[in-house]
Amino acid sequence: MKLIQNNILELTRTSVLEKMSNLKFFSSEEINKLKDIKLGLLRKNSVYRHGVTRFLPKKKWGSVIPDPSCVRVVDIHPMLLEVKWETYREIILYHEFIHCLGYLGHNKEFYNIESKWPTINQKKNLGNQFMELLKVKNSTWAWRCIKCQMKVLRQRKSSNKYICGKCGSKLIDEPI
Repeated sequence: MKLIQNNILELTRTSVLEKMSNLKFFSSEEINKLKDIKLGLLRKNSVYRHGVTRFLPKKKWGSVIPDPSCVRVVDIHPMLLEVKWETYREIILYHEFIHCLGYLGHNKEFYNIESKWPTINQKKNLGNQFMELLKVKNSTWAWRCIKCQMKVLRQRKSSNKYICGKCGSKLIDEPI
């Protein structure tokens, strides 16, 4: 299983780096440095994080400005390895590779670079679908409003002291 996961990660890396080189924005040196970054997987119960770049401690950085040599690992959600998520998986890996190249913040410059990706217009829709899937898969509890019937999926039971944002009624914990 681990071999299959690693193969999918490496095939995705190859595809993303090839597309990045076709964008004519990144230097061949930058793209070559991304080939050495370790790829891994997030925990399967992660809901709100679909990918993350984990940097080495700053005292171990080989440069003043972060670059790929400062990255410990790029992790993506294991469910993104499924074939149906290939497009979103590539978008997430591209997003993380931008971070690896030193663009740490989600600012105008970062989003300008991210916008160059060929399928970026699908990111919001795919991201929302993926998030909903993860919420349903990982939820064992739900808050339910007795008055307006609003329902919010939860991973843990709460203390029954929260109120509905719509109508102000008390939210009740229900097992799923």
